[in-house]
Amino acid sequence: MRSAVTRLLVGGFPAPEDVAPGERVVVNAWVVRHPEATLLVDTGIGEHLPPEDLRAMRFLRTPITDALANVGLVPDDIDLVINCHLHADHAGGNVHFRGTPILVQPAELAAAREPDYTVHEDIDLDGGQYDEREGEHEPLPGIRVIPTPGHSPGHQSVAVETDGGGLILAGQAFRDASAFARALTAYRLSQDGYPDPPPCPEWMPRMLELDPYRVAFGHDLAVWQPDA
Repeated sequence: MRSAVTRLLVGGFPAPEDVAPGERVVVNAWVVRHPEATLLVDTGIGEHLPPEDLRAMRFLRTPITDALANVGLVPDDIDLVINCHLHADHAGGNVHFRGTPILVQPAELAAAREPDYTVHEDIDLDGGQYDEREGEHEPLPGIRVIPTPGHSPGHQSVAVETDGGGLILAGQAFRDASAFARALTAYRLSQDGYPDPPPCPEWMPRMLELDPYRVAFGHDLAVWQPDA
């Protein structure tokens, strides 16, 4: 079944100086309108980040409730939440979806319960309806969750069938489209027998098997798409 996907800009913060000095990193979430349900992939930056983190990171934040209102939705309209991972800038609005199932890999939920991993008040670890599903799975026809660990122990990406083709919402599996392109080049070099190719994630072949027409990222306005 095909879905329509809408990107929500829910915040931003300055890029690390060793990555892109002077630039601002965006924070994205996505609404997925599936024929059988309305999904939300990631919930943005929460309300309870420690003041020292707010000062150090200089976060700009659009509450997920406001971002949803901008596209005509309220939290009660969301039937399912999928977090790519449970860091405070990707799952900080989970508290607004109490009673809504939240899909997560078991390794990610275990990591989030450790000290200093996330902001428990916003992630709603005690009150949230977390649905732990390990590995790749299909919560709805045309929606596929793919384990993409690396940035976090239980990171996961979401593949969505749309009218344009397969769209992968890669979260922070890669920081941005350029990082994905570099990993793709490394994979192709390894397939071509290039000696000592750069490393790429072990799950990269599975992502490419899905033949995405676009890949979108949690911290980039740009998307990757195949060469014409």
